[in-house]
Amino acid sequence: MIDVRRLQVLRAFAEHHTVAATAEALGVTPSAVSQQLAALAKETEVPLVERSNRRFVLTGAGRVLLERAQVIFAELERAQADLARYAEGSLGSVRVGAFATGISNLVAPAVARLRHTHPGWDFSVIQAEPEHSTELLCTGEIDIAVTMSSPHLPATGSPGFQFHPVMVEPLDVVLPYEHPLATKMELDLATDLNDADWIMSAPGTVWFDTVAAACHQAGFHPRSTHVVTDFSAAFALVAAGLGVSMVPRLAWHGMAIAHMVVRPVRNGPRRHVLAVTRSGANPEPLLTAMREAAHRITVPAGRFVLSA
Repeated sequence: MIDVRRLQVLRAFAEHHTVAATAEALGVTPSAVSQQLAALAKETEVPLVERSNRRFVLTGAGRVLLERAQVIFAELERAQADLARYAEGSLGSVRVGAFATGISNLVAPAVARLRHTHPGWDFSVIQAEPEHSTELLCTGEIDIAVTMSSPHLPATGSPGFQFHPVMVEPLDVVLPYEHPLATKMELDLATDLNDADWIMSAPGTVWFDTVAAACHQAGFHPRSTHVVTDFSAAFALVAAGLGVSMVPRLAWHGMAIAHMVVRPVRNGPRRHVLAVTRSGANPEPLLTAMREAAHRITVPAGRFVLSA
């Protein structure tokens, strides 16, 4: 490897023409200049300086190396400037892993806004479900994991991780538009839905466990009539009048699906959405931008009618 400091000596020599003048400009001895130039020639395995009459001059190889060195010095100056901008928060590069609805309603609007407010930042988004996002964080494949409260999260106080709350997200009941309960402004699990046909995910999934726990707290076990793996399938079954479902608000926010209404649940379940980083990492400016996006979602929205 070529020592950059020796390249700087070579550049100074080309500017000042003599070893003595170069030494004076660099604040070192002439012997030190000669030693550095000799060491650089040894590293490159070509002569860089030759005697011409009573003075030393650059060889052709020396001039070629100096031309390349100017490019290297320019890049180093850019790197130093970028590091200064990074230190002051105006430049950064972040890889974000998030679950699908978190991307749709939190990460995407946050990154879109930051493109205008923080143009020096570069974001790369990767879909990563909660059971995988922490592992990706550990291996360095992502810098921020947008995830939710679940058994897959590291325990609070785990070394190597920092937890940053993003939002507390309610779960809402999705009903066919002509369902008798569709006219109610708010539903009660225990009295309204204990005998309903439920559309749920498979046991053992975060979605199923959250809904089942809420129903158990209300005093009944939900009758899981249809089992799906994603929210769009649940919405299709609800719209067809085949049952009811309870989904996180991020799952339906911003959608317009025919023949469905969404109703909040009195004292219903909630899940915590978090940004997880490695210890010492700074989640800003993305964290603030996601919280602002989350605020627009959690503000009460009346009857939550999707579409008739």
